[in-house]
Amino acid sequence: MFTLDASKSRVLVETQASGLLAAIAHDLRIEAPIAEATSADGERCTARFDVANMKVIASSRHKTGAWSSPSPSDAKDIEGRIQRELFEGCSVISVEGTLDGARSTLIVRARHAQTVDVPIVVERETNQLRATGTCELSLSALGTGKVHVPFGAIKLVDRVVVTFDVVLISQPAT
Repeated sequence: MFTLDASKSRVLVETQASGLLAAIAHDLRIEAPIAEATSADGERCTARFDVANMKVIASSRHKTGAWSSPSPSDAKDIEGRIQRELFEGCSVISVEGTLDGARSTLIVRARHAQTVDVPIVVERETNQLRATGTCELSLSALGTGKVHVPFGAIKLVDRVVVTFDVVLISQPAT
């Protein structure tokens, strides 16, 4: 049995702005701490993310590439909008992954489920398993809401980029 080593694991989500006023908007990097992850055999894994724990860790004026830390008040406002507008009524995101060689099939569930096939790198050591990769997810396929700004002048691009580095450690049989 493998369980999450949260101190060595990281999941980042990058969003991009679009719309008429996208030039004054921010693209975001959001850290999504894994609440729980387990694998019985090292080939299949389940993970759970609590939406309330997602944190904005960086922002950039749309497509400038210059990332910086947002102010605490901006981060708190954006995190509240993520909970209220994007994931209203959905407090948990779950992921089921199945390994097949150098690829993994991920089923991501928010309000709806989306299945993606992802190239993945797996490193196995005696007592640990590390899986790294990047995928794109569709917000509309996951059933998220929309960010509300006047007249829809700023929107989120439907596709978000998720980069993950997940470390599971083996637990002795009890």
